[in-house]
Formats: sequence, C-alpha cells, structure tokens
Amino acid sequence: MKCIVDFLQGFSEHLSVIRGRRPGTVKRYVRALEVFHAWLEVRGARGAADVSAVTREDVEGWLKDLFYHHGNLKNVSRAGKLSAIKSFWRFLFYKRLIVDNPMELIPSPRVQRPMPQKFSTGQLQKIFTAPDRSVPLGVRDFAILELLYATGPRVDEVRRLSLEDLTPQGNGFLVRFFTKGGKERLVPMGKTPSASLMAWLAIREAHAEPSDEALFVSMARNMPGRRMSVGAYNEVLKRAAAHVGITNERVFVHKVRATYATDLYDMGYGIKEISLLMGHNSVATTERYIAISETALKKTRIPERRWRELEKGGKSEGGL
Repeated sequence: MKCIVDFLQGFSEHLSVIRGRRPGTVKRYVRALEVFHAWLEVRGARGAADVSAVTREDVEGWLKDLFYHHGNLKNVSRAGKLSAIKSFWRFLFYKRLIVDNPMELIPSPRVQRPMPQKFSTGQLQKIFTAPDRSVPLGVRDFAILELLYATGPRVDEVRRLSLEDLTPQGNGFLVRFFTKGGKERLVPMGKTPSASLMAWLAIREAHAEPSDEALFVSMARNMPGRRMSVGAYNEVLKRAAAHVGITNERVFVHKVRATYATDLYDMGYGIKEISLLMGHNSVATTERYIAISETALKKTRIPERRWRELEKGGKSEGGL
C-alpha cells in the first residue's frame, strides 16, 4: 500500500515533462495534495495509507472543511485545489495504479470570472515617468516596463527571457517567448521600446554574472547579477506605480498584459491576431482579456445631439 505523498515525485515529473505544466502550477498542485493527505491522516481515514482507499466522499468532506472551518470561501481557491486532486487521480489512472477514477464525477465550484482590468492611458504615462534613468536601476526598470506593455507577456515568460531570445528586426526587436506547454511565440517590438532595451543592454554586462544569460538581472544585494524572480517583476511595476501615486489600484504584471490586449483591440487589430501574439490556443481565452476600452466608452455613451433632442422636445411639451 502506498499513500499520496509516495507518488508526489512521480506526479511532479509527469506534470512537468508529459503535461508541460509551469513550475508554479506544479508547486501549487503538490502543496494541495500534501494538505489533503495531512487532513486524511488527522481524520484517521484509510486513504491516508492507501490511495486506492480514498473516496469521492473524502474529497467532498475536505472541500466542505476548507469552506466551513478554514475560511476557504472563494470558489476559485477551492476549484484550484479540486483541480489538483483530479489531475493527481488522472495520473494514477494513467499509470494503471488504480482501476477507476471516482474523482472525475465531483463537480467543480462555479467560478465567476472577474471583469478584466487595464491601466488607463494616463496611468501608463505616469508609470513610464517613474524610473530614474540617470542610474542603472532606473534604466533596467524602464526597459522592463516598456517591454511589458510592448509585448504583453505573462510574468513567468518575461522572467525566462535570455539574450538569445532577442532578434534585431529593422529598428526594433523580435522577442521570442516560451508559452505554456513549452511552445514558442514571436512578438515584434517597435522602435521606442527597443531603444529603451538597447540602453539597458549597453550597461547590462557590468551588472550581470558572466555565466548568466538572463535578459534582465537582479540588482538586489542578496542576489546581484542573477536572473530576476517572478516577484521582482511585479515589484518593479508596483514601485513605479507607487512613485507616481497609483496606490489605490491593483498593480501586477498581468494587468499590463490585459492592457496590451485591450489597446491592440482598440487600435483595430482582430481577436485572432491578438490571440496569436498572446500565445492563446483559443480566441475565447483572448476575449477574457479585453477590458472595456476608453475609445469604446466614448463611442457607446449617449451622444450630446440626443440630449439636445430630448431637451428641445421637453421644452415644446412643457409649453402646451
């Protein structure tokens, strides 16, 4: 008999190598399974010692416990944990370690997708003025900010960028990103953001470890010259936003990605084109990134001529 934790190493490798899942996803799934296993042990359930003894009722009981006793009230959070459970049992079934998979029958909590958020033109203008480009840190941060808006990457995609992922093209660069599942996509970057990137490349060597090919490197005291972490990129954006007084908004790299998609759509690009640039397999996924644009808001409001018609009509009727 083997318990859940006995299979976690193999499960992690399966997710990474066979399914092509991102490291962050693998880590979250493994953590959810560790918590579920600990819960089974506390309850003295047979499944704590043997995966074949875990039932659908065990999983449903765990989800209820998370909701009622551990403050796990958000459907999206519990849905993520259930996704880890289902993925793990599909792995067991795939490896023929179990004869059937009862977890597929558990309905997932309904997740209401939030309205996409974007930065306004005024906010972007302020954010781009924040870095002090007279110092190396400001040169790097400015290049990062402009690259984020110019190419719309996921934060993990920009973290993995290396020097070899840049190809000069005219007055700009063609940037190669590795998307979910290890697929590649190429995104063109125009003259203005490319100039900012060139300014960083001119001084990068003085701040990077000779063996590190990362495009952007850390300038923090604890790890100078090394590849930046995911959190460091969000900090660059948050620091710039806070510097110009944007403190009452949610500030994260994915919001820049939604801004990129929305602004391209606003400029007349089709959903299919934007979908390819963003590395989506479905245009339906891209549509979830399109926020209500400033131009669309102007076009859809009641025009002034209509108000004049209403006012004129009201005055005529009032005189009868």
